[in-house]
Amino acid sequence: MNRKHLRAGLYSICAITVATLALSNANGPGGDRTGAPGSSGNCSGCHGGTAALGGDLVITAVDVATASMVTTYEPGKKYTIGIKMAGTSTRKGFQATVLDAANKAIGTVSNVGTGATSYTSGTRTIVGHNTPGLGVWYFDWTAPTAASGNITIHASGVVSNMNNNDNGDQVIKNSLTLTAPVSSVKTNTKPTLTIFPNPSSSLISFSEELHEINIISISGKTVASAQRANEMMVEGLTVGQYFVIAKNATGQIVHLNFVKN
Repeated sequence: MNRKHLRAGLYSICAITVATLALSNANGPGGDRTGAPGSSGNCSGCHGGTAALGGDLVITAVDVATASMVTTYEPGKKYTIGIKMAGTSTRKGFQATVLDAANKAIGTVSNVGTGATSYTSGTRTIVGHNTPGLGVWYFDWTAPTAASGNITIHASGVVSNMNNNDNGDQVIKNSLTLTAPVSSVKTNTKPTLTIFPNPSSSLISFSEELHEINIISISGKTVASAQRANEMMVEGLTVGQYFVIAKNATGQIVHLNFVKN
């Protein structure tokens, strides 16, 4: 091969290598770039620039059973989460995660739609693009079986300027909070329904027998449960505040709290 052809071949290889590196995040960067508290930031960690590309990011939640858009959730129900991005480019990408008020993963992700995938980063489930798209992705999220306070869907996205590198793109982020269900967590106003002693170091007693009892930590985790009882051992629990969600004799859901000392 003469020197002219060798030089041309090297230029071609370099061009292919640069293009490959420029598109290295086309199937998603991995990790947690959702912009949520405790994440590694958002898409600006790789994509630079503040280009005005008409970018926008909207998060929606739809009750699968009723096909209606919601801003609250009910325990155990399934919701379709939509990530919808606007912008002048046909190459867009995103990452999203669902967290509770303590910024911990909550619920279950399933049925991730075309153009996206789910994976674990630390203790969180991340949903993100696996190929650049027009800006519409869906996945299902199933709420925990017990009400666990407000939950937030965090998402970060990038609108590419399609110049085959990571500069001059537009990075955007947004979040959607689904509030805790009011109807499923009611405070019993009957003065006879109490927990005693409160605080307690070993045993709590209820002033009447309760059913389907769940003791929940302030982080939203169920730490103890019983089908039917008028007392429960709490000696093994960490010191702190806890909630009790249960049903009384008439089937009404009651919400109480106590302190473990």
